[in-house]
Amino acid sequence: MKFTINRDLLLQNLSAVSKALSTKVQMPILTGIKIEVANNQLLLTASNNEISIQAKINDKRLLRVTEDGTIVAPGKYLIELVKKTDSKDIDFIGYEDNSIKILADKSDFTLKCLDKDNYPLISFDDSKVFITIDAANLKQIIRKSTFAASLSEARVILTGVSFQTNGNQMKVVATDSYRLSRKVLVFDHEYPEIKIVVPAKSLDELNKIIEEGEEIIEIHFSKTKALFKYKDLMYQTRLIDGTFPNTDSLIPTEFITSVKFNKNDLISAIERVSIFNSNEASDIVKLTLNADKTCEITSTSNEIGDAKEELNLLECSDSISLQIAFSSNYFLEALRSFNSTEIEIHFTGEIKPFIVTGEYDINLIQLILPVRAA
Repeated sequence: MKFTINRDLLLQNLSAVSKALSTKVQMPILTGIKIEVANNQLLLTASNNEISIQAKINDKRLLRVTEDGTIVAPGKYLIELVKKTDSKDIDFIGYEDNSIKILADKSDFTLKCLDKDNYPLISFDDSKVFITIDAANLKQIIRKSTFAASLSEARVILTGVSFQTNGNQMKVVATDSYRLSRKVLVFDHEYPEIKIVVPAKSLDELNKIIEEGEEIIEIHFSKTKALFKYKDLMYQTRLIDGTFPNTDSLIPTEFITSVKFNKNDLISAIERVSIFNSNEASDIVKLTLNADKTCEITSTSNEIGDAKEELNLLECSDSISLQIAFSSNYFLEALRSFNSTEIEIHFTGEIKPFIVTGEYDINLIQLILPVRAA
């Protein structure tokens, strides 16, 4: 193996595939990045058995291949080495089947490699079932959904995000059973039926790689994997086996009142009254609607004190008295998922779920389950 590559291009692609590097000592081979040079192109591959990422580099202006070959380099040290050098180009020279020499300006490094024969065979094959979506939309979907997925392994299916197609619509749902996020996308053509659950953590890692823009991403589905094809990058994740619960019946359609707020004012108010809430176990705030269409948000800490904030309502559909308590963290995460400057909260009762919508966030619903006020 012998090649020369632009340092910035290499670092960019190493950073992308590093999202899939394993930290588990039980499989040391997966702490390495597989480097394959053939047909005047370079492939970088990393996997941790949950996700696998492969980057392809074939820009002849920035990559010059002298000799083909394959090695598995220790990922952590390879990335640090490339990151610390200021050289415009870096030379890689493989020798003795288990070492690689790396030359960058006046620096000369030798890395002992892992046994390439132990590296698992990873297929990044396309499937017949796939959809296309632009990068900006996919990033929005991820940002608006994954935070609502469960962090507990008690119900593994809820640690994922459900993708389900029906004709020209795709419904994306995440829930931890205390809150729920649902986004419906409408396409200009129909797609085949898809029902899969993607781990929320995998989507969060993908979101760190893709950039805002109109770049089209192909998402290929099989029974066990989802493959995202983005530019010259292949991002593959396992799927969660099982049936995602039908959540449609959980979303109320009739309300006793609906209240419109300025989103940023509401976020700021909740953040202020939550100052005394020092931990997640006591992050409860209360929202009180009065019959005169005024609103208060309060919190109480037995150890620290009380906080109260008065808020102006932009609109209120029905004049009623209502007090509802909920997790401030859950509510803030839901509010921040909206792009709209004005949001509307639809109440069904003091101990019944309420939903949040935004005028410009079409087909997005955030649902939160209240707690019983003390």
